Amino acid sequence: MQIPMLATLLKALELPDLPSSSRGVRSLQFTLPDYTSPPLPEAINATPVAYQSDETIDAARSLDADGKCVGDQAKDNSEACQIKFGSEFNESSTGVLFFSGALVDPRGYSPLMAMISDAYNLPISVPIFDGDTSYKFGTCESGRLAQAQFAFPSVEKWIFIGHSLGGVTAFNDVWAMAGRNETDAIGGLVLLASYVRQDLGCGATDFSGDEWSWLPVASISASEDGVANATDFAAGQAFLPSHSPRFINETIEGGNHGGFGSYDDSERYELLGQTDGNASITNEEQQRQTTIIIGEIEDMASSLIEVEKSESNAPTVAPIMQESPTDTESNDENDESSNLSYSNDATNAAGSLDGFLLYMCLFVSVSLFVL
Repeated sequence: MQIPMLATLLKALELPDLPSSSRGVRSLQFTLPDYTSPPLPEAINATPVAYQSDETIDAARSLDADGKCVGDQAKDNSEACQIKFGSEFNESSTGVLFFSGALVDPRGYSPLMAMISDAYNLPISVPIFDGDTSYKFGTCESGRLAQAQFAFPSVEKWIFIGHSLGGVTAFNDVWAMAGRNETDAIGGLVLLASYVRQDLGCGATDFSGDEWSWLPVASISASEDGVANATDFAAGQAFLPSHSPRFINETIEGGNHGGFGSYDDSERYELLGQTDGNASITNEEQQRQTTIIIGEIEDMASSLIEVEKSESNAPTVAPIMQESPTDTESNDENDESSNLSYSNDATNAAGSLDGFLLYMCLFVSVSLFVL
């Protein structure tokens, strides 16, 4: 894979083009970042026990770096390469595939994931990536849906959700699948503080056409977001199905960029030159409002399943059977035969009656003659 220019990386991560000296020793590198925003204590507590330790997350990052979370080895490493919310025995027909923001520990989104899973009984997969960056430069698709499907086989429709640069991964996955006419598993798209970009991924990605009116989409922003470029965000709205009844565009008043997660972003300015706005609501409240909107998308995804089932189970009207000319002629012949038989029987009966009467007349005449 070709390594992108530093300026491209900075733009992709919504970072200012600062001199390297101002980004500190642990600055963004050309290959993998050596900094990630750690989860807050409440995020660790909300993470399923099997994934709470740093060692477990580091092992998953290594598997991704070795390419063992996709392709032929995806199923073998399904448990290790993703954080799972919800039981494998969950029979929900809808699920969530969530992509974390760039340089954020995936456990930093556990409170939001737990809230969504508990509220709607949804199975959720949060893939773990090397360097905590889900978007791979020079690629069009994460390839992580397969592992989510292995983990939760009952799910028919997946809602692709991404925060910040994770939103780019989410819409690229949907776009790539649609390009192969593989839309059966797509249940929706939710962008958190993210927007459709033409400079990353699979080229001229555009969901604004009427052919996308079937897709439930939500664009959720925060009024105090100091990270996402407001001009680019507004421009990106043109590539979403804004005229569709299945489109939701919401701004959470008082929320900020980091409030969609629960991670420590205190070093992002010093190391990355990134400054978020001051939120006037708690992370929990911002995530509660986000969960409600995602619930609306889940309702739409479920309705897609019901529509597809009703169409596949629609009764087939039996065709009206028409007699063939041969059958008709045969029936006509049978009718004529029946009529002829009836006529002969009547004639024979009439003849028998005439003979009887003639016999009686002769008998009377002879009797009178004898007398």
